[in-house]
Amino acid sequence: MTSHYWYSRPLFISSTFKDMQAERDYLRDMVFPELESRLRERFGHLEPIDLRWGIETVTTEEQEQKELLVLKVCLGEIERSRPFLIVLLGDRCGWIPPQKRMQSAIDEKAYNTDIIGKSVTALEIEYGILNTAEHKTRSFFYFRESLPYGEMPKSIAALYSDEYSDTPSAQEAHERLVAVKVDIEQNPLTKDHVRHYQVKWINNRVSGLEVFGNQVLKDLWQVLDEDTKDRAKEIDPSWQGQERRSLEEFIELRSINFAGRETLVEEIYNIATSKIGS
Repeated sequence: MTSHYWYSRPLFISSTFKDMQAERDYLRDMVFPELESRLRERFGHLEPIDLRWGIETVTTEEQEQKELLVLKVCLGEIERSRPFLIVLLGDRCGWIPPQKRMQSAIDEKAYNTDIIGKSVTALEIEYGILNTAEHKTRSFFYFRESLPYGEMPKSIAALYSDEYSDTPSAQEAHERLVAVKVDIEQNPLTKDHVRHYQVKWINNRVSGLEVFGNQVLKDLWQVLDEDTKDRAKEIDPSWQGQERRSLEEFIELRSINFAGRETLVEEIYNIATSKIGS
């Protein structure tokens, strides 16, 4: 029986924090499971990497603590995911960490760049995609069109747009975000991978993400399909082949998170094979 090796396809998701929560949750719940199902047909796993998942924050301090944790590991995870990265951008530049911490992160990777006023998201985009041509053709950028800020309380609008924030650096942050988007849309190797999408604002939350989700699914499957098409040719279409694939999938899915117990197994084996009375 021919056995297929399974593999994982890391995919890094870069975005600002709370303002893009709805999009990240939609991808996690609706889009990525479908991609995972398609990859399983080719003995693959999708491994979405969103370092901002998992912890809801209420205060700015909590958000910054979360972002500090992200910064410690984001560059390594970006390297592991290349060239598969997606970027979600709305109207916020994102958190700008202390220069010392940002410098420490890039020094670990021997990466040199101007970090003054640079947000975590901007660094992720630059380091993961813009600094090398080979990574641009399989990465995608999703720019959300502006929400109806004029219809929101200013405190809510400020959570989604730097232009509505009262913080001293808000206008500068807005200008930096505009510059980042312009750079992406004017770059010959990324401009064809930029998507603009609209959402609805209902009951003080972002909704109507179906079109956005379908676009992400279409884009990612196009490149993942190309990446795995040789594996598709190896699949045996006979009923025997289908049974083998089902068996291998069953074993793989139940052993993927298995933590080995080599020491315990060795002790049991030694007891079972030892002489009686020894």
